[in-house]
Amino acid sequence: MDSLILHVDIDAFFASVEQIRNPRLSGKPVAVGSGVIASCSYEAREHGLRAGMPLGKALRRCPNLIIVRGRETIYRAYARRLFDICETLSPRVEEHLDEAYCDLSGTRRIFPNPVNEAERLCREVTESTGLTVTVGLGRNRMFARLIGRDHKPNGIGLIRPEDEEDLLLSMTVGDLPGVGPRTTEKLGRLGIETISQLRQLSAPALKGLLGRNGETLYQRCRGEDHRSIGGKEIPRTLQRGTSFDEDVSCPRTLDAMLEYLTERAASDLRKRGLLAGGVSVQIAYSDHIRDRRRESLKFPSQLDPDLIRIVLRLRRTLQKRRTAIRFIGLILDKIQPVSSTEQGTLFDDTSTVLEDGPPAAIGVEESHFQKRQQLNWQKLLPQVDRVREQHGHGLLLRGSALALQQKKNPDSPGIPRQRQGLILRTSCLTR
Repeated sequence: MDSLILHVDIDAFFASVEQIRNPRLSGKPVAVGSGVIASCSYEAREHGLRAGMPLGKALRRCPNLIIVRGRETIYRAYARRLFDICETLSPRVEEHLDEAYCDLSGTRRIFPNPVNEAERLCREVTESTGLTVTVGLGRNRMFARLIGRDHKPNGIGLIRPEDEEDLLLSMTVGDLPGVGPRTTEKLGRLGIETISQLRQLSAPALKGLLGRNGETLYQRCRGEDHRSIGGKEIPRTLQRGTSFDEDVSCPRTLDAMLEYLTERAASDLRKRGLLAGGVSVQIAYSDHIRDRRRESLKFPSQLDPDLIRIVLRLRRTLQKRRTAIRFIGLILDKIQPVSSTEQGTLFDDTSTVLEDGPPAAIGVEESHFQKRQQLNWQKLLPQVDRVREQHGHGLLLRGSALALQQKKNPDSPGIPRQRQGLILRTSCLTR
């Protein structure tokens, strides 16, 4: 094959790391998460457990389930070792949380047998970390991922171009990458369940039905995937949210939790070198009714004050019912990388001194003051991130977050804090 993509996926990543770190968990059903399952071992999957399932439902299905809280920094250290090994195969590696893509195109003389290299990769990962991985090899990234999925766990799959059509025709629409439950349900209402049925729709029809995602599905159901390999993962959205042990109606408590969640999300943006162009706030009332409000940023940002100001305004416009709130969270969208080049200014606006003048000058002075504040935050927040990276997010908290720890009454204790931050009921690990 002129084009060859290798996809490597860590088997039951979070749960496997916990079983390695604590051998007493080996061979037992383990779930990592808080509120919902972020990852579960294969022993737990035998009971029908899966990622995203509420822990209460999981315990009913598997009473002997062992639940462990997630530790993102530890998991990323294990993943980093996998990425280092992948870089010995190809200079073009695309990293995700628990998986990676390697572009092996043009390496036939170096690696005449790519399956042997995949076996070496699996062996080195297991020897250095104790984890097992599944590898898929295909003409493009879609086929590499699909064939690897058929060989889980701890397997290696290779699909040749002449076998691609048979693989596609044996799949349902929901098996295609990029097709989620909502899209599957929407197509199902139209009687479209197989790849053959999906191919009967034209590109304009799919675009009208599913938007930009329709154009992508038109290509993928025909075996085409032109996405290149390289760079780190740029998520479409970044979410942070939590449910409460007791339903909350106090606006100050809701605002304090939103500030804390926004800080965590903004810190993640800066860590990845990303900006957010849109912010949404979502709530769920005690009667399970949900609502959401969204606002676009005039200028994409990664700074706490910019995002906090918007989420608090959205929360106040959102809460219209006299009903307590069970869940609150935010979603950052229109994610984009920070530009490496930025147009500078000829003069230093922050040092401009305004003389007494007409009222219009007041607005200019306010603009200069806001710009100075912006520059100060840009200098301060990276230092705060360094302290939190070394000593844990829980070391430095806003005053509002500290207030969340205070006991409201003897029957309603405050939210406990540990080194990594507040101990929330719902996991805040990035999906």
